[in-house]
Amino acid sequence: MRGPIAVVGAGIAGIAAARSLADVGFAVHIYEKSRGLGGRAATRRLDRFQFDHGAQYFTARSPQFRSVVAGLLDAGSVAAWTPRIFRLTSDGARKPAADADRFVGVPGMSSLGRALAGGLPVTKGTRISTLHRQGGGWTPVSADGNLLEPVEAVIIACPAPQAAELLHSASSDLADACRSAGMLPCWAAMAAFESPLGLDLDAAFVDDATIAWVAREASKPGRVSTPECWTLHASPEWSAARLEDEPDRVAQALLDCFFELGALAPQNPIHLDAHRWRYARSAEPRTVAMAVDGDARIAIAGDWTVGDRLEGAWLSGIEAAKSIAGLLRGG
Repeated sequence: MRGPIAVVGAGIAGIAAARSLADVGFAVHIYEKSRGLGGRAATRRLDRFQFDHGAQYFTARSPQFRSVVAGLLDAGSVAAWTPRIFRLTSDGARKPAADADRFVGVPGMSSLGRALAGGLPVTKGTRISTLHRQGGGWTPVSADGNLLEPVEAVIIACPAPQAAELLHSASSDLADACRSAGMLPCWAAMAAFESPLGLDLDAAFVDDATIAWVAREASKPGRVSTPECWTLHASPEWSAARLEDEPDRVAQALLDCFFELGALAPQNPIHLDAHRWRYARSAEPRTVAMAVDGDARIAIAGDWTVGDRLEGAWLSGIEAAKSIAGLLRGG
């Protein structure tokens, strides 16, 4: 077994990279700063309430990823989602959204990360703050100053600004590539109601200055129908302008806009909260010109390197793994 290789970030890109390397005989270890797996493929659970407050669904267009999804479907970790989905405008007009094969984790989006990472060594709650050069490899250093296991190579699979900070002294070229990638924020509101709102849709892309997306959680397979839970995503521009606002204030503003868009009489929710995704998506579809530094034995991965789709995150992790495996094998 070759390695070990450190993967920083347990989002879909990091998990894909680690899985790909492990499958071809490399020892890997994932370090994740949060308590969960899957990055923005996340689920918030509170008492009776459940919200997919990050990635809402995913598609599978490439043969590689379709094969992975087929296995997850067989295992029951994901399911097809066929919502009544529309595109809405702020003046109330609507039209059906484009057809697509949409999938979700079951019973929540966070199930996807757990299923993909099954059996991989992961240390959660550990933020890597520095990479210390040691011989031809690296020693990751945690935020509390602990020296972790020395490794032959590193894959950085976290949002571009965080990756740039970690790479500034390890690979100036990769750090520059990360700094050139703009990322947009997203405020997500989570609202639950004791009684159904009566909207004749399950989800919608919204062409509005405030809200960009709404979804009824119960429309997804494996979710409970009561209470009625809705996830509301703000537009990138609105989110950026209110990035440091209090979550309560943000949640109420998004809820008010939701009622107005749906021509609904305001109702008091039994739960209302908001979560800020500071680095939610790439500012524009892009392909990072440099994703691996051969001399440093470091690669970067993430949906932001190739666009903003979950499938792109997975594919970028696979490509990062191939690059590092080739370097360590001398190919």
